Amino acid sequence: MEDSKIDQFLTHWRYINRYLREGRLAYEDKKVTRLQWVLLRHVGRSGQCTMGSLAEHFNVSMSTVSQMIDRLEKWGYVRRLTSVQDGRVKMVFITEKGEKIIREAKTAYHQQLSNGLSRFQKMSRKCLLDFCSD
Repeated sequence: MEDSKIDQFLTHWRYINRYLREGRLAYEDKKVTRLQWVLLRHVGRSGQCTMGSLAEHFNVSMSTVSQMIDRLEKWGYVRRLTSVQDGRVKMVFITEKGEKIIREAKTAYHQQLSNGLSRFQKMSRKCLLDFCSD
């Protein structure tokens, strides 16, 4: 594939990424950081997580996870409960409000992706398809 086509594709891809980042992590009056957002989605996909497994998964300290969960819990997106089997273990669950923000953000993300992709010219789309098929 020609270098110019790859450069053109990467230019458009950077534009789309920049476009997608705009406002995606703001919800109501909350400013959710990227790591908080990824953590929220991870808890949502997993159903429940321990604080330790979150720290390990994201390769951050327990205090970092605790601070993020504190904020997400304060906003009502997650709930933290003590494990029945071991009182030292804290389990994190997503709430209905947390599931709602994920659904709404996913819808907004898909809309932004669609808007970004619609800006591709016909030739750029062909370049993208050629690039992906190689």
